[in-house]
Amino acid sequence: MVLGIKKMKDKCVVCKTKSIYNIDENIFLRIGYIEGAGQLCLDCYGEIYNLKPKLQGMKKLINKIKTKWRSINR
Repeated sequence: MVLGIKKMKDKCVVCKTKSIYNIDENIFLRIGYIEGAGQLCLDCYGEIYNLKPKLQGMKKLINKIKTKWRSINR
C-alpha cells in the first residue's frame, strides 16, 4: 500500500489563510502570486486588484459550478 504524501499549501501573505496552491507549485502557473511579496488568496487578490466579487474566492466559485451543474442535470 502506498501512502500519499500530503503537500503543504502556500499561505496568503495578507490574511494568512491557505491558498489553493502547493508550496512547490511553479509561481508562473499561479493566480495571485506577487513577485517580491508572495502568494495571495483569491479573495485578497480580488480586493487588491478591484475584481468583481462574484469572481472572488474558491468557495464561491465551487458553489457557482455546483449550482450550474444542478440546473443542467434536472
